Amino acid sequence: MPINPFVILGVDRNASQNEILEAYKEKRAYYQERVFDEGESGAEAARMLAVLDSAYQQAMEMSHENATVSGEGESSYEGVKQAIRDKDPERAQRELDRISYRGAEWHYFQSIVFYEKNWLNDSKKQLEIALQMEPDNEKYRRALDNLKKKIDGSRPYDKEGSQGVYSNNSTTTSSERSYSQQASATDGCCAACQALWCADCCCECMGGDLIRCC
Repeated sequence: MPINPFVILGVDRNASQNEILEAYKEKRAYYQERVFDEGESGAEAARMLAVLDSAYQQAMEMSHENATVSGEGESSYEGVKQAIRDKDPERAQRELDRISYRGAEWHYFQSIVFYEKNWLNDSKKQLEIALQMEPDNEKYRRALDNLKKKIDGSRPYDKEGSQGVYSNNSTTTSSERSYSQQASATDGCCAACQALWCADCCCECMGGDLIRCC
């Protein structure tokens, strides 16, 4: 009888990919600590690590298939894309908030919205989540690498440290607002165009010119 991957991971069948990932990481860390135990305990831990890896892959694939069948695939992001083309990040955020399936691509688009708001650290966190969900996705990896370079280049202007974590109700911390104001004062549209990440978003994702000055 096939083993249910969701039961192994301890999550609901309708869990999001982010929830699946968190459950997998937690259980894997538990068995990783015991893999070097002597005797049967270590052998069982090693066996469970292999079972968890397989269950994680199956659960992620099933979750993705379920989202596609439910109509929450690529077409769900058309409203988000258009809002970003229109340089309207607030509308793009509202469109994103309507999407219940929050897989890797959702976090990728969330990173773009944050980037448009000049919330660079929050944008980086969203790309890191997307890459954790899909480690082999070169689009996410290139975007993250180039965003890190941009953050490193603007770091002297960040007087208050890193931003707070973004919440679904779009609440921002004072440090986020400060960082946004500083970034707006120092980063022009042409500077944004120089980042490969922006070019990647324009060419591969949006199908149009998001940065109008370039």
